[in-house]
Amino acid sequence: MSINFRRAAILAGLFALVLAGCGAGDNGLNKGGKLTGRATIDGKPLKGGNVIVVSENGKYSVQGYINGEGIYTVLEPPLGKVKIAVQTSHLRDSVVPKNDPGKGKGKGIDGSRGMTLPDPKELGLGFTAIPARYEKAETAGLTTEVKSGDQAHDIELTSAP
Repeated sequence: MSINFRRAAILAGLFALVLAGCGAGDNGLNKGGKLTGRATIDGKPLKGGNVIVVSENGKYSVQGYINGEGIYTVLEPPLGKVKIAVQTSHLRDSVVPKNDPGKGKGKGIDGSRGMTLPDPKELGLGFTAIPARYEKAETAGLTTEVKSGDQAHDIELTSAP
């Protein structure tokens, strides 16, 4: 009976390894990896927004933020061929707050020792107009292939129709 128990334990262990090797629990995302790059329009960096990466089958999507210098990072994007969208329209009426330490003795937004805001270049709240087609992955025409690990992919938009 102890031999049968041992065989059952070994078979159960092997079955678990086979399942792990076949992608059981794998959700198609680049675990621990990232996609980074610069988003520009007509060669000029975007000043804020989102980059959305959608798997070819539409099952997975992940977004990352664009900072004030056009640099974006998407953590754990879907693996394989992906479609990309860039969204800036939500920032159309936004106002980028400025630190004004001149009013008081502190370094806060009102010169107090209170809250300080990050550098607007890091914050990425500036609006840059882009053609509406880029706002959705289905119409943007932007694609790449994501491989395991970290990789770079610049996104070059044009204002031409």
